[in-house]
Amino acid sequence: MWERFFEKFVSSHVGSLPLSYSQENFEKCFRDLVNLGLDVVPLPQLRDFVSMYVEPLVEKGLVERSKGFYKASEEDLAEADHVTPVIPELELVYELSSKYGVQWLRVPITGTFTLASKIYLGDPSRGIRASALSSKELVVESLSKYVGNIVRAAIEAEGRVIVIDEPILSSLVGRRVTLFGYSDDEIIEAYESELKRARGLLRGTHVCGRVSEKLVSMLCEVDRLEFLSHEFHDTPSNIELPWRRLLEEGDKFLSPGVFSSRSAEVESIREITSLARKVLRVVGLERVNVFAGDCGLGGLRGVERAYEVSMSKLGNLVRAVELLNKEYGLP
Repeated sequence: MWERFFEKFVSSHVGSLPLSYSQENFEKCFRDLVNLGLDVVPLPQLRDFVSMYVEPLVEKGLVERSKGFYKASEEDLAEADHVTPVIPELELVYELSSKYGVQWLRVPITGTFTLASKIYLGDPSRGIRASALSSKELVVESLSKYVGNIVRAAIEAEGRVIVIDEPILSSLVGRRVTLFGYSDDEIIEAYESELKRARGLLRGTHVCGRVSEKLVSMLCEVDRLEFLSHEFHDTPSNIELPWRRLLEEGDKFLSPGVFSSRSAEVESIREITSLARKVLRVVGLERVNVFAGDCGLGGLRGVERAYEVSMSKLGNLVRAVELLNKEYGLP
């Protein structure tokens, strides 16, 4: 399935890195990722992956930033679908892609449900129950269209890989129960709304943490998704799902995380290739591609030499994927 897009296994990164945001740091990260040899170079996320997409709503006066939380009324948030967001990183990365001759650019966009989980309609001390997730109509009808507007801003050229980041879904959708009573169709509808403008591009979703068969089966039903990105290093139990059957039924391919995004230890090339081979054996050669880490590396902030550690992890990933291509006789 993935041969429609790539001739071989490819390497990528989920997006976040442990440096503070500035235009200089943004270009440094992008240049370093290109020089490492990543096949699908991501937009470096140096700002919080929620705030970079909620701030345009703050600028329009629909969301309020208060004491470290985002707050809104249902009436204001219902107007989110009318906002055409300006994301500084998108404009920067287009210039840098041209400057450094990048063929494949990964654009990570925080999805509807994760954004909703961080915008509070009530008292934030009540946790996720007070978030916009509690209003299904608001999420599916308005916020998903707002994320669709972000996607529209991200598809100005060929070679884009659009990835909807939804870490909250591993908590929202359990083995039997989906919080707040969301139906499968409502979650699928939100994805379809987000991605409809990216027709013809490679489109994926990233959900970290432990994922249920129910969630994966649901994601495989989203027509406008080509691949699913999940973690396998720090959550080895994910390998136990019936991946081959689910991916074949949905005509999807898997983008596996094969090194830790939490540990400061740099995985060896041997360790990365060993896990990658295990995934390939279980899932099937024709259904696995776009190797990356379990998640972004922004969580390593505070670790000694965090940026250097991140680059070392990604450098070993690049070399591991090169070895896999030789081993399996790919170009």
